[in-house]
Amino acid sequence: MRLLAIAGLTGLLSMTLTAPAQATGTPELWFTGFFEAHISIESGDVDGDGDDDLVSFNNYQFGNRVVRSTGSSFSPQEHWGNVNSVDPSVVGTTRLVGDMDGDGRDDVVLVRRVQPRGIWVGLARTNQYGVDGFQYYANWLNNTIAGDYGNLGADLDADGDMDVVGLFGGGIPTLAARSNVTASLPLVAWGPEARGQQATLAADTTGDGAADLILVDTTGVRVIPAGPRWFENPAQQWSTIPFHGTEKTLTADIDADGDADLIAVDDTDVRVMRSNGTGYDTPEVWYSGAFSGTKATLAADVDGDADADLVAVNSGEIWVLRTQ
Repeated sequence: MRLLAIAGLTGLLSMTLTAPAQATGTPELWFTGFFEAHISIESGDVDGDGDDDLVSFNNYQFGNRVVRSTGSSFSPQEHWGNVNSVDPSVVGTTRLVGDMDGDGRDDVVLVRRVQPRGIWVGLARTNQYGVDGFQYYANWLNNTIAGDYGNLGADLDADGDMDVVGLFGGGIPTLAARSNVTASLPLVAWGPEARGQQATLAADTTGDGAADLILVDTTGVRVIPAGPRWFENPAQQWSTIPFHGTEKTLTADIDADGDADLIAVDDTDVRVMRSNGTGYDTPEVWYSGAFSGTKATLAADVDGDADADLVAVNSGEIWVLRTQ
């Protein structure tokens, strides 16, 4: 950060210029040890302290594990329950983490195609003995929203709760099951059948609080803004520059301006393309080195400073590349 003094007709005008957000340049080792993760790893603030934690989904009868962020490291793994509950390993199941009931703590969600089908939610709670964990999965929707092309979790209606999106083919529109804090509302056709050639993401790119649909194509990026549904606005060409990662393509707010940006994790570097609310700016190299995990690569605000960091989960180690 630097201070400029500009001479004007009426005196000096002081302007404080802040350097653009970028990686610290130094990957940090935040965790060493065993983190049980049979199926997948997601991020979310499960204890409501403002720092994103990591949640693993495991085979039936093993339950969920959590490593909590302290803001500068991850604590040893904790068993958060859901043993002998709904099986998260069944083919066609999408596993999500997000705040379904608006209490400030992220919950675990299973979207199942086969019986018991629908949306199953395990709420993050502290029991009478002061022990944190996820409740047994409860059926929030007994209907099929498991999409042909998967599911997304995002706040579609800007009410602070995560909703579930189903991506379908064959002319079936994009479906939504919105949360009403205690259950999912009946399915609604939320937008046209739409997918990106490289990735399909949902996040608030415009800063209005409601998630937009991001279609990452081979030759550019399209966005369908919330308005209030995705039917109301046609897809807009936000970039004509090819932008997708060889390892992973993510969306998160890397500069804390309230708009979700795009992140391309490549074999040799990490690039970002910032949202300006109506389009994407020119791509930038965010980190000039390889940074990805063998078990998971995630974008999450693990240090609680409102901008997303990059997390690489390997066997026995978790590394973090923070935004500065």
